[in-house]
Amino acid sequence: MNKINNFLRRNIITIFTIYLFIQPVLDIATSVALYKFNVDFTVSSLIRVVFLLFTLYYLIFVERKKINIKMLILIMLYSIIFMLCNILFKDNTNITYEIKSLLNNIYLPISLLFTFQIFNNRDFNRKNIYSVLLIYMLFVFVPNLFHIGFDSYAYSKEGSVGFFYSANAIGSLISVITPLLISELVIKRKKLYLILFLLIYGYILLTLGTKAPILCALIVLMYYILYAVINLIKNKSYKKLIILCTAFILFVLASIKLITMTPFYDNLVIHLNFLKIKKVSDLFTMHNIDHFVFGSRLSFFKDTFNIYLSSNIMQKLFGIGYFLNGKIMKLVEMDYLDTFLHQGIIGFIIILFTYFKTIFYIFKSYFKKFKSNFLNIKKSSMIISIIISILCAFLTGHVLATPAVSIFISVILVVYYNEFKMEE
Repeated sequence: MNKINNFLRRNIITIFTIYLFIQPVLDIATSVALYKFNVDFTVSSLIRVVFLLFTLYYLIFVERKKINIKMLILIMLYSIIFMLCNILFKDNTNITYEIKSLLNNIYLPISLLFTFQIFNNRDFNRKNIYSVLLIYMLFVFVPNLFHIGFDSYAYSKEGSVGFFYSANAIGSLISVITPLLISELVIKRKKLYLILFLLIYGYILLTLGTKAPILCALIVLMYYILYAVINLIKNKSYKKLIILCTAFILFVLASIKLITMTPFYDNLVIHLNFLKIKKVSDLFTMHNIDHFVFGSRLSFFKDTFNIYLSSNIMQKLFGIGYFLNGKIMKLVEMDYLDTFLHQGIIGFIIILFTYFKTIFYIFKSYFKKFKSNFLNIKKSSMIISIIISILCAFLTGHVLATPAVSIFISVILVVYYNEFKMEE
């Protein structure tokens, strides 16, 4: 056993890197199983569960840090009580589905503990994350280009998600990692690669058909415009500033024309027609804002919150679960709210404690020296990436409780945390 543990200790970064690289393959296998065979629990799901068990083994028997073991015991105790609540307080519950949903949620905190441990005093090449991103993008770009990808929506709206299943999940993953790769290419002045990447990235955004990735791209764009303007003013390069402003105006005009020829625009029109919006002022009602901006998520929240309020004290503390009266409950698709309602107050705290603690430290370190850090492209890209992950988790969901995405959130947060920690 000692030989195995020593082997794992020496090679854990390699093992983990291989696991990251097979994520696109697992996701493609999942989408094929769901689209073609209507099979929910797949080999990909099994592999992720096995890897979760492997991380538990590594944390408990290889590294044996007390603080990790205490946190794991807390997660396990909570999980047992969560399942007991579902068995004792609900009729016709689906134990298998409840376990699957629970595993999706505890994947993030366990992944964070694991990545914190293995990245401690070990080198992890950030280029691995960029490589995985490019693989994901390739399997969206090529199928969409040749019109052989799966539809982003089951009905009504348009768009293609490549060879993947969830437009929200793949859109969030690409949106979160993209700022980092852009900053790398900008810093190293690889203009040709940057232009090629941005063309592919733009094509994917417009053919996915979803709104959130567009918003995320605008956040990245606004940072670089502000960065350029501040530097040009500081250097008194007013001619270049005028050229930049003119180029930006032309870019906006060209983008408006281009967007009208994409699934993204078609979906906006379909949605507005469905809501019978005749003029801009019609949009500003709670009903229309909920439908158009939030995709009816506020309505879903209201329904689920009423169920939560009618539950007993144990369910309020440990969660109402995901299956009720013989049916799967509709998720709000806002990760923080879903975790709070379905996993309860205690579950919310336990599951997201390490996540929030890590984000708080990174933000505190960044804003402590905001003036100098804002003009540091690398550090600002880290913050933008985290802000995008928070927005995606809140606006579209499928980030924190989707193992295919949350594993990368874990990696990114720990890498950033360690980089800011090194400066102290």
